[in-house]
Amino acid sequence: MLHGLLSSHETFLPLIPALRSHFDLLLIDQRGHGLTPAEGEDYTAERMARDVFELLDYLKITKIIILGHSMGGRTALMFGALFPEMIDKMIIEDMGIHQRQERTLERDLEKLSLARKSRVPSLIFKSKEEIFEVISPLFPYAKDLLKTKVVMLAPDKFELKFWPDVSVLYGYQGNYTDLTFALTESKFPVMLLIADPKVGSALTPKCIEHIKTHVPRAILHPIAKSWHNIHKTHPTEFCESLIAFIKS
Repeated sequence: MLHGLLSSHETFLPLIPALRSHFDLLLIDQRGHGLTPAEGEDYTAERMARDVFELLDYLKITKIIILGHSMGGRTALMFGALFPEMIDKMIIEDMGIHQRQERTLERDLEKLSLARKSRVPSLIFKSKEEIFEVISPLFPYAKDLLKTKVVMLAPDKFELKFWPDVSVLYGYQGNYTDLTFALTESKFPVMLLIADPKVGSALTPKCIEHIKTHVPRAILHPIAKSWHNIHKTHPTEFCESLIAFIKS
């Protein structure tokens, strides 16, 4: 189970009781997220996918069902492209398969410079104001992040739950590859869970049409009234859909 941007394996913890009687679960913190340290400046979908392979190889796991939420879905897609023989089935939670960011040398350098400027030595700050000063140039929704991604450990001790520089690089590098080939050049079953566009989904009608055109075998499964984090807003429907697809 692969989390998305600004997240960690903790996002899936509430689902364990509903899923562990059906499956063996492996919740991974991707490079630079949660308990996995940041390393280097390569956060492309390929780098993240190869990280997953190295872990599975170390654990001697050779066949998996892979689930990726949001940006984790793009890691999952690339993993499927690189190691299709290891995939039994794939579930992508609310994420497109096409190129989502234009890539140029100028943008590469711009994002790298922005990431380096936002690098911090620690995720512990003295105040939310200090955190806001760091993240506000990076995210237009920085005020919302103060509510959802900051934990007060003491009156003068606040923990930010993501590395700002990693999020800049992963959010750009993980999106500039067209991953359609991951599904057109493979045969494993794939289901895409789609959040309700009226509430908030990463998939536009154009994204959905692209999937229907290029991957006709894909099962498209919308979940009404759900937000982008379907597993959080509609955990029961999410787990039921997951179990039904995998056991079918």
